[in-house]
Amino acid sequence: MKYKFIIPGKPFGKERPRKSRGLLSLYTPRKTKMYEAIVRDIATKEAKMLDKPLKINITAVFDVPKSYSKKRKKACLEGLEYPTKKPDKDNIEKVVLDGLNPLFKTNKATHKREVVVPGFYQDDKQVVAGFTNKIYGEEPRVIVEVEEL
Repeated sequence: MKYKFIIPGKPFGKERPRKSRGLLSLYTPRKTKMYEAIVRDIATKEAKMLDKPLKINITAVFDVPKSYSKKRKKACLEGLEYPTKKPDKDNIEKVVLDGLNPLFKTNKATHKREVVVPGFYQDDKQVVAGFTNKIYGEEPRVIVEVEEL
C-alpha cells in the first residue's frame, strides 16, 4: 500500500537537544516538538500504526530566493540548480521520521511507556529504504511518500 501526504510551509530541520539550566537533563526544543506534532497530525489522517517494513521518500521543496535574477529563477524551477542552504538533508529527514513516531508518556506508577498519541508507524526502525532530496519550487512544502514493503 502507498501513502502520500504534504506538509505545508518551509522545510524544517530537527534542532539539537538543549540542556536545561541547573539540571543535567536534555530536552527537545519547542519548535521541533511543534513541527513533529504537525507531521504526526497530517500523517495519521492517512493511516495509523503501520507494522510492516517501509520505504519513505522525502522531497523538501524550497522557494526560490527573491534576490535571484529571472534567468537564475527559471533555472532553479527547471531543476538545473539545487538549494544548498539550511536545513540539512539529514535534519529534514530526522524531524519527519520522528514526527511519524507515536507520542509516548511514561506512567509514573508503573514506570512503563504508554502511547499518548498514535503515530503513523510503531517506530522509525521500520524504515528500511528511501531517499531525501531538496529542490526548488513555487510553493515551499515537504512531500512524504510512504510504501509498505
